Amino acid sequence: MRIRVAAVAAVLLTLAAQSFAGYKVSVWIPPWSTAALTSIQANGGAITESNPVWYAWNADYSIAKQWNAENPTWRSSMGGLLIPTVQNLVNDSFDGNAAAAMLANATTREAHATALAQLAITNGFDGIDVDYERVPTGSRAAFTAFVTSLGAKLHAANKKLSVTVYAKASDKENWNGPGSQDWTAIGGAADSVKIMAYDYHWSTSAPGAIAPLDWLDQVAAYAEQTIAGSKIMMGLPWYGYDWPSSGSAGTASFASAHQTILTNNATVQRDAASGEPYFSYSGHTVYFQDAAGYAKKLDMLKQKHSGIGGFAHWAAGQEDPDIWKVITGTTPPVTPPPGSGGTPAQTDFLVSGPATMQVMQGASASADFRLVPINGFTGAAAVTVQKTFNGVAVPALSTVLSGNAVTVNISASSAPGTYILIVRFTSGTLVHEQSVTVTVTPSPTRHRAARG
Repeated sequence: MRIRVAAVAAVLLTLAAQSFAGYKVSVWIPPWSTAALTSIQANGGAITESNPVWYAWNADYSIAKQWNAENPTWRSSMGGLLIPTVQNLVNDSFDGNAAAAMLANATTREAHATALAQLAITNGFDGIDVDYERVPTGSRAAFTAFVTSLGAKLHAANKKLSVTVYAKASDKENWNGPGSQDWTAIGGAADSVKIMAYDYHWSTSAPGAIAPLDWLDQVAAYAEQTIAGSKIMMGLPWYGYDWPSSGSAGTASFASAHQTILTNNATVQRDAASGEPYFSYSGHTVYFQDAAGYAKKLDMLKQKHSGIGGFAHWAAGQEDPDIWKVITGTTPPVTPPPGSGGTPAQTDFLVSGPATMQVMQGASASADFRLVPINGFTGAAAVTVQKTFNGVAVPALSTVLSGNAVTVNISASSAPGTYILIVRFTSGTLVHEQSVTVTVTPSPTRHRAARG
């Protein structure tokens, strides 16, 4: 694998990690993703507010549970305030027309607000996050009325209201979606406004950065004009896209992007306008997020818009694990890059290996994890496997070390359950980890045929 990064990349982590004090950190948590569960279990202590995407709609506007909604294991893993997200998903698609119909009728609008408030009260949530997308511009006044009513009901019960909105740099962006959202009114009713400051380039657009810095700057500036600073949560991407030469792009997580790099021996470059890494292979173009690009966005926003309340993130499980070091301020100092007046850019490495292992009870499985050099790294790494996480040990696990690599074996005697192990590579001050969710499923029950 060949990796080339922009000259400024090496210092970005240090800048952003200097302090996260005073800023809130919220994370949307997709409950269908085992990687998301692994992420929040490992990093819940750094999260101010957890937003599991637990609820959607039925066709009659009533609330429908999504995957793992209210699941005790997931719930106990959440960090900070627990404020689940409700989306206007009907049959797995955002339904703006259904939202418009619900909002247009004062009776259904009020009933919907009451149901959401009761959902928070009954389940002991700290509040509700409303993410209603593709709502027609003509529903703007009705959406404001709904948010105002919901906020009052939640506040009466000592609960919080979060409203997720489209990114925009002015109110002239009045097409369906952003046009339905009056930021001034929403900011007055809600405790926090989460701005989806991503998808500048999207799955059906030409390839490009997901969140360019100049656009983030414009969106944050407009937010400060319309919303109290402490309520502004700038939503940042932890995902990217893999665009084929024709057709729609697929989502690229940090892990999937790096697997694609390894498979195709791709050269990674860094986009100066966004800080985001990108590469090409076999007619595809991939932009994704890493800790250095994330740090660059944070550094700009904290310097130019220091009064905002914090940062939201889509989505847990898709991120570069080193992003959490930026958030917690534990990123070690890095060597200045060429051209900065210092010594050459720091050598580094990645950990290549799966994020999940699945095996049926009675069967065995194995996975390989190895060190992949960056910038000419030639050192040796000490490899350890942490078999116990949150007091739960992975059963019947063995490891085989071989230089800068390790093979993890799950034996046939493992009991059913979900476990987490941490594969850690350490070389001097460099430490990189791969969290692995191990799922052992029960063997199917076999019924003996009755004899006549």
